Amino acid sequence: MTAHYDRMVEQYVAYASCSPTRPIEVRTLLQLAGALEQRDVLDLACGSGYYGREFLRRGARSAVGVDQSQGMIDFARALSAHNDDDMVFHVRDVLDMADIGTFDIVLAAWLFNYADSPAALAAMFRAVARHVKPGGRLVIQTFNPDFRLARGDYSAYRVKVIDEQPWQSGARLELEFPGSPPARIINFRWSRREYDQAIAAAGFRPAVWHVPQVLDEDIARHPAGFWNDYVDNCMAVNLVCGR
Repeated sequence: MTAHYDRMVEQYVAYASCSPTRPIEVRTLLQLAGALEQRDVLDLACGSGYYGREFLRRGARSAVGVDQSQGMIDFARALSAHNDDDMVFHVRDVLDMADIGTFDIVLAAWLFNYADSPAALAAMFRAVARHVKPGGRLVIQTFNPDFRLARGDYSAYRVKVIDEQPWQSGARLELEFPGSPPARIINFRWSRREYDQAIAAAGFRPAVWHVPQVLDEDIARHPAGFWNDYVDNCMAVNLVCGR
């Protein structure tokens, strides 16, 4: 997966910079994170560092980004240098972050959807839990357990689900980002029950689940009916759990 993302930095950045769902995602993560003043933020699977940078811009005391792709981290560092912000980045696998420290808010946007088994999902949550301060929050965006390809491929939102196959107790999905050539990645969909079990086993309090909400301001930016598939068959879901 690391090398794969090293090869698709351009496609990922192009998608992220024009994704119509990005304002909804940022708004939801901010709402779930709560107060930012005097809070230290860890942005896992950070990519270009977009979310951590937004939290820093909106009042967080510090923001650290972690991604296992050297290409993504190189781009994130260059972007922070260009923006003259203080976000710090590390190339790490989420299972090996011993020297990263602990944080008030840990963001995991599109991280847990890479777990290829319930056991891997549980291992990820245990690893992440070590970096959430007592009283802190883990704020997640992941693949919606309720999404089904048969109900729509999500291509209106700049990423297309091109295949969905049964996988153990969940599903294996192949996604395509536009570009020349298009870039493809694999995600895994697990049930709410499997997420809740992994969260409890890692020592978190029970998670609160949130479906992203489309507001009037989102509707006004696009043609009528644009958000129908997003509302009826959203690929993303959010949850927040505390320690």
